[in-house]
Amino acid sequence: MDGKKSISQPFMRPKYLLLLFLSLFCLCKSNQKICEGENCRNGKFLVQYENGDRFEGEFFEDIKHGSGIYQYSNGDIFEGEYQFGYKEGKGIYRYANGDKFIGTYKKGKRHGFGKYLFSDGLVLEGNWENNELQGQSRIVNAKGNLVLDGIWKDSRWISISPTPTSSTNAVEISNPE
Repeated sequence: MDGKKSISQPFMRPKYLLLLFLSLFCLCKSNQKICEGENCRNGKFLVQYENGDRFEGEFFEDIKHGSGIYQYSNGDIFEGEYQFGYKEGKGIYRYANGDKFIGTYKKGKRHGFGKYLFSDGLVLEGNWENNELQGQSRIVNAKGNLVLDGIWKDSRWISISPTPTSSTNAVEISNPE
């Protein structure tokens, strides 16, 4: 060699790396949906979906956000609060078969205290986590009398205790989902 030492150069100099990063950032941002003016729903709207569902309620940048009513094509109806597209907060879900759930939601799933009202008048009340009934819960009849008291885990009964007073009510329970 001619007496010069070989100095290994880093793959990219910091200023070139920064330039590459900024270019990629701009490219990625340009591919995102930009919600401007008439291209975007903000406020209260009625939307009909291709599958037959419909939603009447509040939107923020084309996402369900605020209060609204969602009518499913199968006859089910949800009325309640949405945040960034998910059911969030208090809501009432009415099933086409006459059953109803009244309670709270978190990221689209039942979460917190809620009551599942069966169309025959029985009421199942307890705490829900991630759409599953968990912990102490009870079933009361249409008159408000306690029928069963027990513990649920992952929407399955672990233990059932009949009421201390004799009850002639026959109860058949299926998973509320």
